[in-house]
Amino acid sequence: MEVYILDNIKEEVRDEEIFQKLKIDANDEYASDILDLAKKAEAVAKPKAIYGAACIDEKDENHVIIEGICFTSRLLSNNLKEVQRVFPYVATCGEEVYSWAKSILDPIERYWAEALCEIYLSKAYIAMKRDLEFKMKPGKTAVMNPGSLESWPISEQKPLFALLGEENIRKIGVQLTESFLMLPIKSVSGIIFPTEMNYENCMLCSRERCPNRRAEYNPDALKLNR
Repeated sequence: MEVYILDNIKEEVRDEEIFQKLKIDANDEYASDILDLAKKAEAVAKPKAIYGAACIDEKDENHVIIEGICFTSRLLSNNLKEVQRVFPYVATCGEEVYSWAKSILDPIERYWAEALCEIYLSKAYIAMKRDLEFKMKPGKTAVMNPGSLESWPISEQKPLFALLGEENIRKIGVQLTESFLMLPIKSVSGIIFPTEMNYENCMLCSRERCPNRRAEYNPDALKLNR
């Protein structure tokens, strides 16, 4: 499988993005303190990503085998039933800015620093998606993430890491814990796939007040969430 590592991502973080993330405006009493902290984050931040182009070997109602690696999920199998090629990925804020954020003791500044880490994670994902679209020309796509839904549990991180290659993923500073969580915490993984339908994990997630919701909860969108 072809694997692409992006370890020199240069994406500007605008003041407006920071204020929007923290839900404040430029006149907030803490705005200057936040921007000072953002400059420190910028000095160390190295967001990174890895993705690959993988072929599906076979699939049945509950399984998908990709490049010899077996994934178990009825929902994933359904979403990939017309698909022959997928794009597994991992994106991260980077261990540099994550370690810096962890070193901050003041709870308010620590909260701001973690928000900045989330912004750098977003930059890594955007850069990865742009590079993928330029190189692979996949057309319209959707994405699934292990652990976002019961239908594709977080334990499926293990085959996803095996598919990309754990040694390759370590090159961007990400590792998988025994409980299948990623370190740095501000990292995301998933499978991007071509599709003609409008699909978001959010459609099948009933969690209320989610700050990252991209679509309304609609349990009838797919009747496979079991």
